[in-house]
Amino acid sequence: MQSQQLQPEEFDAHIVQGTFRLSFVGMSNAGKSYRSKVLAKEKDFLWYQVDEEIQKELGFATMEEISAWIGYPTNTGYKEREAKYLELENHFTREAAMKTGGKNFVFDTTGSVVHLLPETLQILKENCLVVHLDIGEDSLDKMVERFFAEPKPVAWGDYFTIQAGESEADALRRCYPKLLHDRLQMYRSLAHINIPAADLRDKSADETLALVRAALHAPTLVAA
Repeated sequence: MQSQQLQPEEFDAHIVQGTFRLSFVGMSNAGKSYRSKVLAKEKDFLWYQVDEEIQKELGFATMEEISAWIGYPTNTGYKEREAKYLELENHFTREAAMKTGGKNFVFDTTGSVVHLLPETLQILKENCLVVHLDIGEDSLDKMVERFFAEPKPVAWGDYFTIQAGESEADALRRCYPKLLHDRLQMYRSLAHINIPAADLRDKSADETLALVRAALHAPTLVAA
């Protein structure tokens, strides 16, 4: 499925034939899992959750457990755990991006998908229509507060630094907004289509697919 050249008529044909592959990207809590669940429940899409696959591989049962395991970049051994998490995410993303099997498919990526290897992201774009659920800059402050209230596993990369005289807590608070801001731009560049997350909130599966289809002609379509 050459997603970067997908036309509305081809979109319709893929849906009917059971060959449509959709990948949601975006921030944690942007609605990727909820949208995926709706498509699975109402339209019988095959729902692939890369977070769930990573959890199973590492022997964890919940997101809270994996968040506690990976911790913060201030924790001893964080870099090694971060590298392991990204290694597994890279593996499962490559695998899922190429899935077929006779059913329409929705791939629920993690928030750190933009930090994967370039060749993995190219495979994702070549095999799935990549739709970014865009929270917008105005929501970033709320995302920061939600993260510190309900941590999820995060790949910080080189975004965490501690300045002279700064506490670890203050450094995390300073660096995390920069990470989110830059990720937002990376999601937008990765996606074929950028749709405001608020536009899809509480929408049915049919309404979700209609909005995605309508966006195929939008100027935010990005060629791979």
